[in-house]
Amino acid sequence: MAATVLAVAGTTPGPAGAQPAADPVEQYEQLSGQAEKLNDDVLKAQENLDAKKGELDRAGADLKAAQDAQEQLRGRVDVLTEATFQGARFNGVSALLVSDSQQDFLNRMSAINLLASDNAEALDNLAAAVGKADEARQRAQQATDEAAKHADELKQRKSELDGRVNELRKAMNNLSASQKSSLGLGQVKDTGTYLGPPGAANTALQTALSKRGSQYQWGGNGPNAFDCSGLTKFAYAAAGVTIPRVAVDRYRVGRPVAQNELQPGDLVFYDDGTGNPAAIHHVAMYVGEGKMVDAPTEGQLVDVRPIRGDGHYIGARRIVG
Repeated sequence: MAATVLAVAGTTPGPAGAQPAADPVEQYEQLSGQAEKLNDDVLKAQENLDAKKGELDRAGADLKAAQDAQEQLRGRVDVLTEATFQGARFNGVSALLVSDSQQDFLNRMSAINLLASDNAEALDNLAAAVGKADEARQRAQQATDEAAKHADELKQRKSELDGRVNELRKAMNNLSASQKSSLGLGQVKDTGTYLGPPGAANTALQTALSKRGSQYQWGGNGPNAFDCSGLTKFAYAAAGVTIPRVAVDRYRVGRPVAQNELQPGDLVFYDDGTGNPAAIHHVAMYVGEGKMVDAPTEGQLVDVRPIRGDGHYIGARRIVG
């Protein structure tokens, strides 16, 4: 849920799927929270699909390599087999009968043993290549099936998000001019200067602050439109630091920081009021002075706002330092 929306009216969001409140502001707030949770679900489903596509690509490459090796070894086995049928294979007795001398006999026996050894090795290698190809084929099929499942899940999540965002936009249109102003829709209210500790944290902080006034976009990664986790990921990427895309995953990186020890650049997180980290669906960046910079929700621009957010602050993480 957008971490700043509820602070204006002091209300509490309902659970995802709950009937929106009759009051226009409460309706906007509840739908915002539900949409942001669905947005994270879409992002997670996309990550799962991308991961399975990567597994499928790797399995496909392994299968191709195993099939190529199999064909090469099969050719060698065919050559040795053909030599056998053409009389190149001799047993010890026949070698003795056709040998002109003891040394000739030893030479023939050595050749026979070498040919037998080569054939056995080729057959063993061929069997191993066939096994690897079968294993890679099974992995490719499994990855294909799982990718299809995740693609269906992604399609469903996107459909749910689209429906909730449409409801949210209708609710936003029902707000009066004074309500929109109190919520800060379409406005940048804080243009102050904030500094973080030297290094990556300050680079990330200044990058996020430089995006004040940018539009909110569901799934937005920048450079001109963002959602909450997209903004903070973009900011830290500018500092050369990679962090997870989804807010709930990001709560497991870095190290925890108490609220009274926050430094500019720390990430602050908000849940649905249950205190359950699995319910985290909003993340922002602390700027100092009890404030944060974030991309809140539909209709609100990237800006600096009070850290109190919706009152559902659950914790913070220090990514660097």
